[in-house]
Amino acid sequence: MDLLGDIRSHLAAVASDPAGNALDPRLLEKFDRQVTESISETDRDILVHQLAELLPTLQQDPTPATTLVEILIRPASYTFDRVLDIDPPVDFAAGLKALFPSINLVTLSLLEKAKFKSSDAGIIAGKPEIVAALIELWLSTPNTAVASKAHDVLLGLLAAGERPREAATTTSQDYPEHYYEPSLMWRRVFRDKDIYDSIFRVCSLVSAGQNGQLGKRDKTVAQARLLDLLVKIDCESIRRPQIAEVESRYGVKDGLMEFAALKMVDYKDDVLMHMTLIDFFADLLKPGHSMIQTREIASYQLSSSSSEDLDLRGTHNRILSYYLDPTKHSSLDSTYLYGRSANYLATYCSYHPAHFLFSQPVVDSTVARLVEVLRKMTPGQWAQGSTPKHDLHVLASVPRQALLPTPTSASPLFLLSARPANEDVLQTLATVFQGPKDNHSTENHLHPDAEAQQRSAARALYWLYLDQYPTLWQDVVKAAETVALKNAALAAIALINAVVNASWSPLPSQPDPDPNLVQGPHALPTEQQLRTKCHASQDLPPSGLLAILSPPALETILPYLLRPAQTFSNLVGGGKGDVESAAYRVAAAKYDVLLSLKSRLQGYVQETGQLQEVVAVVDRRLAMGPMGGVSEVGGRVGTLDL
Repeated sequence: MDLLGDIRSHLAAVASDPAGNALDPRLLEKFDRQVTESISETDRDILVHQLAELLPTLQQDPTPATTLVEILIRPASYTFDRVLDIDPPVDFAAGLKALFPSINLVTLSLLEKAKFKSSDAGIIAGKPEIVAALIELWLSTPNTAVASKAHDVLLGLLAAGERPREAATTTSQDYPEHYYEPSLMWRRVFRDKDIYDSIFRVCSLVSAGQNGQLGKRDKTVAQARLLDLLVKIDCESIRRPQIAEVESRYGVKDGLMEFAALKMVDYKDDVLMHMTLIDFFADLLKPGHSMIQTREIASYQLSSSSSEDLDLRGTHNRILSYYLDPTKHSSLDSTYLYGRSANYLATYCSYHPAHFLFSQPVVDSTVARLVEVLRKMTPGQWAQGSTPKHDLHVLASVPRQALLPTPTSASPLFLLSARPANEDVLQTLATVFQGPKDNHSTENHLHPDAEAQQRSAARALYWLYLDQYPTLWQDVVKAAETVALKNAALAAIALINAVVNASWSPLPSQPDPDPNLVQGPHALPTEQQLRTKCHASQDLPPSGLLAILSPPALETILPYLLRPAQTFSNLVGGGKGDVESAAYRVAAAKYDVLLSLKSRLQGYVQETGQLQEVVAVVDRRLAMGPMGGVSEVGGRVGTLDL
């Protein structure tokens, strides 16, 4: 008999005597490997129906059977209509409430089929017992795989219900094209009193351990799951009051978001949940954090009201204080929250630079904190790789205007040196000097010159740094040629590439009084002021390309890029293995910089008709490939100068 017949006969035998006949996992696994992808749709339906009849009667671990069901329904062609045709009908609520995780998972897989059509999601929304069981399972199950699957199913069903509001019912001014009205699933979750209340009830610590409620530990797990979902579905339904009777019971007025963000977590006594909460606020600051693009989300981002709301509640400053003033907090909080706070600050600076720059106390505290930390670092610590990674992340994210030196404070950037070579320092310098890569700030359209200011500040910082460290490029090339320290070598090459591709703008010829631009101590210098500070006798090159082709980079960088790559073939064993692999990776990275240089040169030649001879030289080197004829290094392995 063929394998399909064997499976059907085996399932029938088990169904006839569930107590006496056990499932044969090996037979089911063999069928999965050999047949499930090739059987006809009719046979697929017959097997699913046969398994559906068997599962309620099984008196053993149902995992082998549920696994087979999941495999059979996996193809996209197995639609929710076919799920509804299963006989006997699927009892979704019972499957979600079952004690076996495998039953939960197969039920979720069947339910997931409804997320691909809004009409199917509407069918689920019309069955409150299913939605209630889904939310209870998602928040309460101790099984992380089940919780993750339930999260995905709920998210998919909520997204499936989105539909544009008819233009005829509103004005374009009130409701832009991307505004979606609530679907049936949204209404069921957020406007059904019992279901809406269940979210608050499961996550509230007030009832922990009482009357069959989850204990505090399990409730904090549920809280983390709720926060994870809310970031992805952030919209008016969770940021505005929905059912006052429910919300007032838990001490909130502005809906589920207020409860989750400001009331739910006991952050004073639970440092792990405090870490989760800070990460949640950091995610809220990112544009596009929500998959639900509504009118309110758009205005929330464009006005930076996420930051403003936090300011009003005091949460924003409290989160920042763990980084800016860690001595105010307990040693436990400082140990665990310093990095989270630094990440929050870096996110805030990256996506809301104007808001940051116009918050002068925060700017001053940030710069002071960076200076304090970096001044304590010794050359030995840099050489050994003991870097303050959180602080360097902040420094690389701060708007570049804030890094400009002022009459009363030094620039924290000038406390970083390329010698001794340190991977994190080189990467930070690369990020700062290159300038903003993408127009990712939500504020740039409100302040059209804000991004240009960042580009101008990046250029000013490069030349000011070079004035402080005239041997920068010699140190960078030495690090790039120290192939034995692969990561530092690659970071050094990345720094060269960052300047080659730098996105710079010219400085103003005179101070700009525009109130929308940064004024005061962090205002951009004029071109003449920059020349004076850099002790330059002539105009400074306006682009990264010309900076690389001008002293002091010219005498060092171009010869390095044109030299053949290094190898270690004279080492014992022929230089094979990790060292040789590192040498090739460094050579490939260096070759990529040459390609970028050629591309930039070609654009410059088209604009000015100059530097054709440099293009020709670069072309000849590129024609030789990444290794370029190979320079034998032999037993010489570069070392760092301490």
